[in-house]
Amino acid sequence: MFKTMKKVWRYIRKYKKLLVISITTMIIVQILNLASPLIVKSIMDDYLIGIENVWYETLEETDVYYNNKYYTQDIESTNGAMVVIQRANYYFVDEIISMDYIRGNKEVITNNDIIEITFTNQQNNQITVEAVKLSNDEVKLFYTPFINPLQVLVILLAVRLLLQIIFSYIQRITTAHINVNIVRDARIDAVTSLQRMPISYFEEEPAGKIANRIINDVGGMMGLFSTLMNLVLNASMAIVFAYIGMFYLDKNLALWTFIIFPLVYLWVKYFVKSLNLIAVKVNEQRSLITAEINEIINGISILQVFNYEEETITKFNKLSKSYMKEQLKENRLHLGIGWNMIRLIGSLVTAVIVLYFGNGYLTIIGFTATAGTIYAYNTYLTAIIEPVGILFREIGNLEHSLVRTERIFKIIDGEQESDEFFETPLIEGNIKFNDVWFSYKENHPVLKGISFEIKPNTMVGIVGHTGSGKSTLMNLLLRFYDLKETDSGSIEIDNKDITINPKRTYRQHIGIILQEPILFAGTLLDNVKFGTNITDEEAIEILISVGGEQLLNKLPNGIYEEINRQGSNMSIGERQIISFARVIAHNPRILIMDEATANIDTETEEIIQKALNKVKENRTVIVIAHRLSTIKNANKIIVLDNGLKVEEGNHTNLINLNGIYANMYRSQIKSAKTE
Repeated sequence: MFKTMKKVWRYIRKYKKLLVISITTMIIVQILNLASPLIVKSIMDDYLIGIENVWYETLEETDVYYNNKYYTQDIESTNGAMVVIQRANYYFVDEIISMDYIRGNKEVITNNDIIEITFTNQQNNQITVEAVKLSNDEVKLFYTPFINPLQVLVILLAVRLLLQIIFSYIQRITTAHINVNIVRDARIDAVTSLQRMPISYFEEEPAGKIANRIINDVGGMMGLFSTLMNLVLNASMAIVFAYIGMFYLDKNLALWTFIIFPLVYLWVKYFVKSLNLIAVKVNEQRSLITAEINEIINGISILQVFNYEEETITKFNKLSKSYMKEQLKENRLHLGIGWNMIRLIGSLVTAVIVLYFGNGYLTIIGFTATAGTIYAYNTYLTAIIEPVGILFREIGNLEHSLVRTERIFKIIDGEQESDEFFETPLIEGNIKFNDVWFSYKENHPVLKGISFEIKPNTMVGIVGHTGSGKSTLMNLLLRFYDLKETDSGSIEIDNKDITINPKRTYRQHIGIILQEPILFAGTLLDNVKFGTNITDEEAIEILISVGGEQLLNKLPNGIYEEINRQGSNMSIGERQIISFARVIAHNPRILIMDEATANIDTETEEIIQKALNKVKENRTVIVIAHRLSTIKNANKIIVLDNGLKVEEGNHTNLINLNGIYANMYRSQIKSAKTE
């Protein structure tokens, strides 16, 4: 947990001022909470029940004039009286009685208009005295000296409540600001990091799962910060200030309560261990559900065409039920030995306090427990139990937040390519593969001793059956993968190893057109310019040069036409023309076409073929071809088979060689004639 918090602190420390304000207001709220029971205790003991303290006779005129005598509690004298409260009635006793009798049990007996009160102290000693029942006006008379102090205390309670509301609001709003900001910063860092992660990461993780991490798991940082603010700071301070109040009232009683902490520690340790196992499974199942939904949405047309809806629902239900089972386990854990149990214990503690003190006032270890003291202690004990309840209630959120935070940091702190970039001189475009052996998995080579050279400003075709190693060859040239220690050989451009510069710097002179063109939401102009500083007019010229004039004339808004996400409002051929223009806008010295004409119609292929003949001037062009007609006029054709280079030469030479290429070409020609 501490390692995870250290990572999160990187984001929190940017907002130290807000954090200081939040913690300061939290402390103020706890001080106000500390004061509340003491104020209520003073109201109850010093004033509401304080009427039972000794009333001394005085010659000075005071607020209390009863039975032709003046009484006060401020000036001691030898003569005095008592006011005794019993069952909501008030009795006047014309003598001083020890407080241990007053705070003990009382029994009122009326016999022939004579009222007697029998007092029993904790040692079961008894005394009986005569008393006079006071009228309501007489009771008000004895409360007269307390009115002003009571008003002050009630105002203090109201002010305390108002201040608590204000400072609680400030604390919550500052915490919310910190939360929102750290989540925003982390999400930006995650997306930034994602763009620099190696291609291998995206091959191992489903897109939906990655999206879930950035969208949902980043919220784990918010949950982690909020939970720790509640647990570590707020709850801890609540316990500290509660003990300050309890020790102020009586240290012996406060010390007895420490016995619960070892028990709570063992309880929490077992609970957290059980919960952590469930939390990991719950979050993993949630990610799998997101990934499954993403897969369903992306493949919805195939599902509908092949009537695979029922099987899809069955598969999703199975995953959903697994998620439900893990959540139910978590709920049972909380209800069984979690926060629900703490609430029960808290209620039992309150019941015990009421039961223990409910029969009368008790003297405990030499300490007289008054009604106000009982109230204050119950309030402080509740303040101690409540954080334990928060702990069990929030520990689930904490565990989930920890798991989710660790998952998002796997992206933020994951393996990344260097983003270092600096301008390099224009390259000539001479490419060499020198005895390259490469494998994705150790001892399973995909390329086996590949060697060839591509001269600058020439066009070279790479052909071969599926799995022959064509795409791997380009992955290495584009540095989506680098040769590992277990691999061998080297790749050079202009007689320099391609790994001498950072990847971003290296790629500035290389462009690629994929078999499946990728467009982004925005205008046609945005997709053509895409990271360049060319003008609108230059973008139009480039698009026309690659055969896009018909497309421009077709669109109502021309170059400013809005393109849907993934270019769904464009045909495959149109998307390919746009992606072709995008590459030309970057003016690369090396252009790679990865089966760029495989999915387009013959008419569009002819348009791109004409554009290709134009743009290949002064460029090194590598074409990974499915349609061999695309590379018929290439300067050189390299044929791969099962990771080996088996043939090399121009179209005429390879046809005369009558090998793999010749068979592939004749097969395509035959299929074309049949069609």
